[in-house]
Amino acid sequence: MQEIISFTTLLLLGSIGGLLAGLLGIGGGVVYVLIFSHYLSNYGLNESAIVQAIIANSMFAILFAGISGSYKQWKNKNFYPSQMFITGIAASLASIFFGYIISIGTWYTKERFTWLFISLLIFIAIRLFTQRNKVSYELDRNANKLQLFLTGLSSGTISAFSGIGGGVIIVPILTDLIKMPIKKVTSISLGVISIMAILTSLYNFVFHKIVLHDNSQVIYLSLALPVALGSLIAAPLGVQIASKISAKNIRIVFIVFLLLVITKMILF
Repeated sequence: MQEIISFTTLLLLGSIGGLLAGLLGIGGGVVYVLIFSHYLSNYGLNESAIVQAIIANSMFAILFAGISGSYKQWKNKNFYPSQMFITGIAASLASIFFGYIISIGTWYTKERFTWLFISLLIFIAIRLFTQRNKVSYELDRNANKLQLFLTGLSSGTISAFSGIGGGVIIVPILTDLIKMPIKKVTSISLGVISIMAILTSLYNFVFHKIVLHDNSQVIYLSLALPVALGSLIAAPLGVQIASKISAKNIRIVFIVFLLLVITKMILF
């Protein structure tokens, strides 16, 4: 009975992440980090190991939300494969490289991880709040290949250190700096997250092995699979909701969500 309750809880929590992934294009990583931070704290891991496990399991769950959301975007004819591929490959290279750097040392502790995570969310929330009254861009503007590649490197780096998928970097860069429409950016972000999560998770399964409790694998499938399944189910619903509300309201949802997470991380 306890296993059923645990599975159902993880499934529902994953669904929340998937819903936000489809709605905002952020991959649900912010939710997944909170989930795995809570559950993995009971596994008796040292600080370096628990950070690596949080990031790796979050990236695995993000994979399913990204693929599910991208498929829905494709069905809605809001799909941009060339932009996704360029940005996604760059993001994957950065994510795997810095993930390796983290794995070979013990310097990246849980405390450093937590404060980086909080600082990143505060920065993004402030930026979105200050941009809230700006005009929504509806022109079909595009980033060039160099801009997409650099955006990918930035998002992959952030993903490697935070486990949040990189969408929280892709969305502000492409909307606020490149001036692309947010609904187009949301689709690109989901595609990038999918590519990066696939390649990073393959790396984690094959090469990234650390001593985690009684398991040498960095990814705990007993935790990650229910979360991933929930995200797979809920991400298309988030995409559907996003297609029916304005860009301004999407931005407001993003800000409120980030503020709630920041408050939780600081107070609890």
